[in-house]
Amino acid sequence: MKKFAVAAALLAPFAFAHAQSSVTIYGLIDAAVSFGNGGNGAKTKRLDSGVGPGSRLGFRGNEDLGGGLKAMFTAEMGIDSGTGTFQQGNLPFGRQIFVGVGGGDTWALTFGRQLSPSEIAITAADALGQNYWNSTAGYGIGTLMSPVGNSVMGSGCQGATVRVNNSVLGSYSAGGFTGRFMVGMGDENPQGSGRLINPSIQYKNGPVLLTAAYTRMRQCQADFPATLNSAGWQTEKIVGGSYDFGFAALFAGYYAFDPSEENKVVGPTTLLEQKVVWLGARVPVGAQGTLLAQVSHLKADRNLNDAKGTGIGVSYLHALSKRTRVYVSTGRMQNNSVGTFTLAAATASQPNGGPGTKPNVISFGVTHTF
Repeated sequence: MKKFAVAAALLAPFAFAHAQSSVTIYGLIDAAVSFGNGGNGAKTKRLDSGVGPGSRLGFRGNEDLGGGLKAMFTAEMGIDSGTGTFQQGNLPFGRQIFVGVGGGDTWALTFGRQLSPSEIAITAADALGQNYWNSTAGYGIGTLMSPVGNSVMGSGCQGATVRVNNSVLGSYSAGGFTGRFMVGMGDENPQGSGRLINPSIQYKNGPVLLTAAYTRMRQCQADFPATLNSAGWQTEKIVGGSYDFGFAALFAGYYAFDPSEENKVVGPTTLLEQKVVWLGARVPVGAQGTLLAQVSHLKADRNLNDAKGTGIGVSYLHALSKRTRVYVSTGRMQNNSVGTFTLAAATASQPNGGPGTKPNVISFGVTHTF
């Protein structure tokens, strides 16, 4: 009996620590067979990863520190389900990796590579949640941070204001309002590239959701001309929201990108500003189905011959269980004579065949969460 008491006393601190903390391993695998057309007659058949939510493997944990205080961490990697390679610029934990402290559901302060307040805002106002064809993933946050040659879906500059390196994020929630404020330290070079300031506000009350965000970021490193002494400031603005009627939820949003790159030589095709408006809906279909639809209008102001495009996306999701669903997703982008807008889903893209083309794609996929 004495031996048992001694053993129990020695193990008690470990048992207490286990009871007060937890770690969860989670993930998602998405794959789809896609049939695409760049609009110039070039047809493709391929296996896509990330038409639906991007495939991932993650670790999430928290520890009760007492007095209503808790510690938390997340480490999440993006994976191409077709090849097994890392996404988000081939980073091992490219989706997110951060650590921080918080007070229940009221406030949190986190440090690392994490989703920006602007990304959270645009996702909330997107009927497709930045998944499936013609989501805002193709023309919203972070997609225009570099020239065409560097703008590869899900990598480097392309997602510069989606997931922010070396960042500090604070959030506070009360009375239906959530405020977020992020500061990004950037690439830590003399030119100051990648530095970021990003506040946002969100209001959620019953069926109503309203959100707005503002981002100021200096050009990311891959976009920065080596011959210049400082990176130019760029701006992103978002206003959007949704209303759930029960039989359907409607979404709408506005996004604007201003390069403000006085340190670049302005030519005929130089992007001066891009604006996007969209309207979408989510409609429940029976107990297992959901119909998603979104239409968007895009305009890129250039020094000569402004580009315009209209995108349409429709998807149907069908749940086979709580963790598995199948879907069909299709999209089409109609460009004017100089427009070069493309279609995008979570991490998959359907490139256009050149100015004035009308790229289109349809995918049949499955998503499993664990």
